[in-house]
Amino acid sequence: MKLYAYDHCPFCVRSRMIFGLKNIACEVIYLPNNDEETPTQLIGKKMLPVLVSENHEPMGESLDIVQFIDENYGSPVLTLPENVAIEAWMEDATKVIYLLAIPRWASSDFEEFRHYEARKYFVSKKEAFFGSFPHLLDQSEKLIAEINLKLEGLEFLLSQQEMDTEHFSLTDIRLFPLLRSLSIVKGIHWPNLVDAWRKEMSAWSRVNLNDDIAI
Repeated sequence: MKLYAYDHCPFCVRSRMIFGLKNIACEVIYLPNNDEETPTQLIGKKMLPVLVSENHEPMGESLDIVQFIDENYGSPVLTLPENVAIEAWMEDATKVIYLLAIPRWASSDFEEFRHYEARKYFVSKKEAFFGSFPHLLDQSEKLIAEINLKLEGLEFLLSQQEMDTEHFSLTDIRLFPLLRSLSIVKGIHWPNLVDAWRKEMSAWSRVNLNDDIAI
């Protein structure tokens, strides 16, 4: 199997996670961010991740990929119910996380940005939607204070559930990529339970955090 992805992309991280959680081999291919041709040939639009399965059928949409792998390879691991409270937390926190992460991704050494034109493509597309990156970076202190406060709320929510090293939920699949996105940001205060959870999920899913390259 081949998974076409971007390293920075939280939706791509979702699809990478299931292979690690289930210990299933998959070749991950990081495309340049300005490569429109490859995903369009595979699924008819410029969107990743895309999985090309063993029978050479392409599949898009991160959660479709996650569920396909979980249901068709070995015993399912996504057997726990979704956590409604954490889902609500994510809905509230996602915008702040993206405002912090996106301008930092643009200046990081991810494979998909190794070429100047690929980085320029990403900046142009994202600034058109989120606003200028220098302006977003100027708001870092305010946004970091805001997300640090929200993380305290997540700490409480995580304290209400037990960790299970063999069974997970779609909430876990959605939450870890957001926290991984936030790990590119220097100055985040990780409450103890949140920090432990993200590091354990990183190990279980075999998807690295970005603490070491935080900006």
